[in-house]
Amino acid sequence: MKLKILWVGKTKSAPIKALTEEYLARIRRFTPCDTQEVRDLAKAQSLRPADLVAAEGEEISRHLQKSPASRLVALDEGGRQFPSEGFARWLGRERDSGAREIAFVIGGAEGLSRSISTKAHLVLSLGEMTWTHEMCRALLLEQIYRALCILHKIPYHKGAAS
Repeated sequence: MKLKILWVGKTKSAPIKALTEEYLARIRRFTPCDTQEVRDLAKAQSLRPADLVAAEGEEISRHLQKSPASRLVALDEGGRQFPSEGFARWLGRERDSGAREIAFVIGGAEGLSRSISTKAHLVLSLGEMTWTHEMCRALLLEQIYRALCILHKIPYHKGAAS
């Protein structure tokens, strides 16, 4: 199973960039994982927020697999919340049911287009608190790494069953 993480814009914060690179390297010990920085249209065009989100959704769609063996996970504050063990079980079920690729999508500063979230197999929330879209990158990658450790019974996650 391959993982793909798409997000809008470049990671500007050096500490967040370093953290995302660290977790990407850890994830890649288990499974292939690519990232795709989708063009930040807020800089290129002066659009109303709703138009910006729609345009970013179109840009994201161009980078998504259309295969039935591909799964789409949209990050949104109104999505489903999991404890880490529950997220690991979900990821394991997707892997075991034949998902060849799981694409996680993080929208830009104005949010994620409904055209993406309505196509998603899972709309995922990282909690009720508000995070910057850059922080969501690091948080998501850490949770993916944690889930992979749980699935492989590696003692990174102290709450994992033995």
